Amino acid sequence: MDLNLKGKTVIVTGGGSNIGRGISLGFAKEGVNLVIADIDEVQGKRVAEEAKSLGAADAITIKTDVASWDSVQAMVAETLKKFGSIQVLVNNVGWTNDKLFIEKPREEWEKEIALNFWGVINCTRAVLDN
Repeated sequence: MDLNLKGKTVIVTGGGSNIGRGISLGFAKEGVNLVIADIDEVQGKRVAEEAKSLGAADAITIKTDVASWDSVQAMVAETLKKFGSIQVLVNNVGWTNDKLFIEKPREEWEKEIALNFWGVINCTRAVLDN
């Protein structure tokens, strides 16, 4: 499918595994400059290499903790330095520990909120600010 994205820059948070990997590889086939923003840099690099083999114009991994404003700002700055602009952001990162809410300690709620809520806000704001 041609989405007219060839040469555009796409950031996929959590792009190194699971659904994020699939999203990353789908964009790679469109010929994009792909940024895999992932906490797992090793796995992200594997997917970046796979993305290049599938047709990405370029694919890089930037170690990113989406719950950290400073980490997200650094990722966006590095993306802009490398590619000059950002056309697409996929806020893919998500996390939960699969058990009943009442059974979860407060630390797990806080992690879920940090990743699933603040992660989206941090990434969206950082991209829109630039």
